[in-house]
Amino acid sequence: MKNIRLTDLERYVQEIMEKMGLTAEESRIMADIYMETTKRGVGHHDIYNLPSRLEALERRTVNSAPEFKRLSSFGALEQWDGDNGLGELVCHHSMERAIALAEDHGIGLCAVRNSNHYLCSAPYVLQAARRGYIGFIIAKGVPTMGVPGAKGKVVGQSPIGYAFPAGGADPVMLDICLAYVSGEQLARMAADRLTVPGWWGVDRDGRETDSAEALAEGTKYGIGEHKGFGLAILCELLTGVLSGGLILDQDEEKPGIKARSTSHTAIAVKADGLMSREEYDRRSRELTERIRARAEEVHIPGDASWQSKRELEEKGEIVLSDTLADRLIEYGGRYGVSFLYH
Repeated sequence: MKNIRLTDLERYVQEIMEKMGLTAEESRIMADIYMETTKRGVGHHDIYNLPSRLEALERRTVNSAPEFKRLSSFGALEQWDGDNGLGELVCHHSMERAIALAEDHGIGLCAVRNSNHYLCSAPYVLQAARRGYIGFIIAKGVPTMGVPGAKGKVVGQSPIGYAFPAGGADPVMLDICLAYVSGEQLARMAADRLTVPGWWGVDRDGRETDSAEALAEGTKYGIGEHKGFGLAILCELLTGVLSGGLILDQDEEKPGIKARSTSHTAIAVKADGLMSREEYDRRSRELTERIRARAEEVHIPGDASWQSKRELEEKGEIVLSDTLADRLIEYGGRYGVSFLYH
């Protein structure tokens, strides 16, 4: 295991991204996103995903200098093309557009096609919440999720997230997918040969299983069975359909749409659009206070993330696996970026 200072890790991400062809501002945004997600302490969809992005940029399977293009607009709605850019940059741009639209209209929606994996929802919804907006984001992917009573993968697991300012306290923030487990979490559980609840899904033959390995080769179920499945259909509509991108398992080459690409939709709502900011702050704070008062030790979405962030920032450093450190050292050596650890 390697201990690395948070400042050194942030510097590394920014410098390596610039070496990969991103602008200084884009590299700063990438560093902010990876530090934000890593400090949450959830153990996945964070700095451990960075090597996959470096590999994609190196192999040019992802565009290091995308030209985002607005395709259509109507009132508070916009449709964009992400030009096969990094999903993190595409979603940052999409939320910026949603915020700008919300400033003018009270609400804004930006759907974008030709994107890539966006890491997780947290950094983009917090991007809105920290500026006084209610943020919501949806990601579209290929079908990985089924529904009891039907065979096979039917719909994507639709990662989603929201965050809202809460009257001076840390924003309330939820970051989930509509399956019981994300693909990355399941892959790690399968590698460790762990067991899982039987209701999470079925093996490749459609049989209930408690094996993470078997589930990884089979079909996951949506949370709440038909409820999660129904919400996933809405998410596919808001992303794949509204963005003009691929729908469900479409992956054939089509004019203007890259095969196997994903879509995202960012939504922002002006928190003080219907009342003064003071009243919104008071009422949103009352919401969380009333929830906490109704159940002892209740967990408000985001609580654990803020605690982890405070603890890591107080320490000023983080422990990374030798495997990850070695990969980052390897890339740094190729591009002249130092990776400092102690």
